[in-house]
Formats: sequence, structure tokens, C-alpha cells
Amino acid sequence: MDIYATRRRNLQQLIDDRAQGNAADFARSVGRERAQIAQYLSPTYNSGRSIGERVARAIEKEAELEAGSLDRPEGLGRPKSEGFDANVIPAAVGERRIPLLNYVQAGVFCDPGQNFTFEGMEYLLTDLDLSERAFALQIKGDSMQPDFREGDRIIVDCEVSPRPGDFVVAKNSDEEATFKKYRLLRIGEDGQEVFELVPLNQDYPSMRSDQHHVQIIGTMVEHRKYYRRS
Repeated sequence: MDIYATRRRNLQQLIDDRAQGNAADFARSVGRERAQIAQYLSPTYNSGRSIGERVARAIEKEAELEAGSLDRPEGLGRPKSEGFDANVIPAAVGERRIPLLNYVQAGVFCDPGQNFTFEGMEYLLTDLDLSERAFALQIKGDSMQPDFREGDRIIVDCEVSPRPGDFVVAKNSDEEATFKKYRLLRIGEDGQEVFELVPLNQDYPSMRSDQHHVQIIGTMVEHRKYYRRS
């Protein structure tokens, strides 16, 4: 791995550690613009060399890290608590960028002609082997509690067909995305699946594909759960 890829990986780890993966919050904490952070994390911007020597040392100083921390191939690591054995190791962050969409954008993502890679968009990095039609979504509302809480993020692949019990993003009649559990009911006479979209929170109603206009957009392949103190 070259020095620029190492710096991108370590910067993403720093964002995950300091800001629970929120690049905008991290940018504010180090006095930079979110667009700058997105450029630093991009493997294609400036041929993947956006975190040069000067930028790397400046970020380390702003984040109160030891000089050279972003250059470590083994990652930033974690401090070992005195009297305890560490039971975790640094995880590979991955370099595949996944666009983070809002619910309206996700509602039209099923159209292969749509392009969401515009300047200023926030991305998540993953090490999953996904199709080109994968996107991320931030959970809103409480219809999928207790497993999915508002602010959690999921990664969805439009090329993965759902199986019973999977979690999916679907498009409703308002052309907006909704996130629910997929339950297969039967195979119709036309060979099409008749399914139900089920919220985990029983205070919300289910939707059946033979009673409502719903279209599966993609299947969830990753869930990022963030723990916060009230």
C-alpha cells in the first residue's frame, strides 16, 4: 500500500474514532471544510495524492496526534489500558467509496441512469466487494427500532436480491425510499414475488406489494451502529 492510501485509511479511522464516522463533524473539529475531507479520502481526486506531506502533518497537529501518525502502515492503533490486555486489533477500513444518499435520492437510485457522484457528496468507505450500484443511507425515524436507530447508517447493494428475513430499501408510491424487513408471502400466478415490508416497531403498519405500489431498490449488506451518550 502506498503512502497516500495509508494516509487515507488512517484518516478514515481517525474520523470513525473521533466523530463516529461523521466527516462533517470531524472537519469542524479540525477547522476544515467537509469538502476538503472528502477530497482527502478520495482515491481519485488529484490522482489519489491529496494528502501530501504538508497536509498530513497539519491534520496530525490539528487532531493532536504525534507527527507521522497518518503514515503508519499498521494503522493508528488504540491505547492499551494499564492492567488490561487488549482484545481488539485495528480493522481494515477499505477504500471503496459508497455515496451517502438522502431518502429522496435513494428513491430514484433504482434507475441505472442516475448519477450521484457530484462534488460535495459525503461518502462511506467499505472493504466489501459490492456492485457499482451500491449506496449508503442514514436511518431516520423510529420505525425500525430497536435494531436500527435514527442516525445509524446502512450500505445497500441494488444488485443483491433479497431473501426472506433480509432488510431492504424500497420505493413507495411517493417515489421516496423506505427501509423495512423483507417477508416473502407467495409467488404470484405471473411468477412475481408477493412480499410484505415489515417495520420492527409494531406501532407502524406493514406494506404488501399486492396492496401498495412498492418496488425493491436494494438489499442491506452492512449496518453501522453508532453508540452515543444522551
